[in-house]
Amino acid sequence: MPTRIASDRYTSIDYARMREYRLTRTKKMMEERGLGTLVTFEPWDIRYITGSYVPPAVKWPEGVFVVLPRNGEPHMYSFSPYSLRAEMPWMNDRIWSQLGITKLLFTVEAWDPYMDRIEGIIRDHGLANETVGIDGSSSELLLAEAFKRRGLEVVDAKECMFKARMIKNEDEINCIRASCAMAEAAFYDIEQALRPGVAECGLMGVGMKKLYELGADEVFEFVVASGPRTNPIRIDCTDRLIRPGEVVFVDINGSSFQGYKCCYYRSFCCGKATQEMKDTFHEAKDMMYDAMAMIRAGNTTGDICNTFPDSPSYWGYELWEDTSPFAVGHGIGLSLHEFPLFSRPGNGGNALLEEGMVLAVETWCGKKGGSFGIRLEENVVVRKDGYELLTYYPINELIECGI
Repeated sequence: MPTRIASDRYTSIDYARMREYRLTRTKKMMEERGLGTLVTFEPWDIRYITGSYVPPAVKWPEGVFVVLPRNGEPHMYSFSPYSLRAEMPWMNDRIWSQLGITKLLFTVEAWDPYMDRIEGIIRDHGLANETVGIDGSSSELLLAEAFKRRGLEVVDAKECMFKARMIKNEDEINCIRASCAMAEAAFYDIEQALRPGVAECGLMGVGMKKLYELGADEVFEFVVASGPRTNPIRIDCTDRLIRPGEVVFVDINGSSFQGYKCCYYRSFCCGKATQEMKDTFHEAKDMMYDAMAMIRAGNTTGDICNTFPDSPSYWGYELWEDTSPFAVGHGIGLSLHEFPLFSRPGNGGNALLEEGMVLAVETWCGKKGGSFGIRLEENVVVRKDGYELLTYYPINELIECGI
C-alpha cells in the first residue's frame, strides 16, 4: 500500500468502494438470515453500514441508531444531523436528529416515538411482514416488546453483523495494515522509553501519544504488564514502576485507523534477559507460528487449534478454563474481537477459513507460579495459499532495552 489515504496519485484506500462493499455484505447476510429490516445501535455496525463515527461520549447513551431496510438505503438518527449531512453526502440526507437517550427508556411505552419512526420506514419499504433484526441495544427486551405490540416479528441480529464483517475487502485490509504500522511506531517509542522507574501507565501514555500524532481516530487502553504481573497473565495497566531485569509485555489493542483496529502483543525485558526468559520467549513464538502455519483458505479454526497444547497441564493447570487466554485467536476489524473466535484443541470450532479474513493469533508461556511470562501476538490476512503477515515489529528475539 503506497499511502494510508486516498489521493490523486494512488488509489490506496477507495472509501466509496469500501462503503459499497460493506453495505452489500450487510444486505447479503440479512437476506441469508431472513431479515427484512435491521435496527442497530452498535457503534461499529453503524460505521460499517453508513461510514459514520460514533464518538465515545455518545456511545453509552445509545442515542445513535440506524434503520436499514434490505431493499433500501440506511436511515440514521444521530447528533448534529445537519453537519453530518454535509460531511456524508452518500447518505443523501437520510440523517435525522437523535430522539434522546435510549438507555434511559424504562418502559415499552417510552419507545413509542422511536417506534413511530422505525415502523414508518419498515412500512414505506413494504417490509411489515418480514422479520426485524435488533443489534446492539441494551434495552433489547423492551424494544422487542415494542415491535411485538405493533405486530412486527423480531430476532437478535448480532450474529448477522458479525458474519457480515468477517470477510474484508482490500480497502478494509489496507486500513488494518495502516493500523499495524501506527502501532509499530508506538512500539518503537515504548521501547525507547522503557527503563527502570517508568510506570506501566507511563509507557501506555507514550504509545497513545504516538498513535494520536499519527491520526488514530479511536484509542483504547493498552495492556501493559510488568514483572510479577506477567504471570499469571494480566490484561490491564497500572501505575506499577518497572524494575531492572523484569519482563514487560504490551498489547497495542487501541490503534485505530478509519475505525479499523489491530491487536498486537510484544514482550520486552528491562535490561538483560536471562536464558530462561529467552527460552520461554521462543516457546511462545514457536507455539504461535506453528498455529499460523495452518492458516490458509480452506482450512478451519479447528486445524489451527489442533497445533496448540492438548492439555492444560502444559501450563501447570488442571482446568482448561484456567488457561483460556494462553493460546487463542480471533478475527479483527472495526471491533477488536470479531468472528471467527478460536482456542484450544477440541474447542476451536470448525469455522472455515476464507480469503479476506483478518486474524489475530496470540500465545502466552510461563511456569505456573513463576516470576514472569511471555506474551506474543501477530495479525494476518487469510490468503489462498497461506497467510499475509501484517505485523512487522521485530520478533526474532526477546527485546532487551532500557539499561
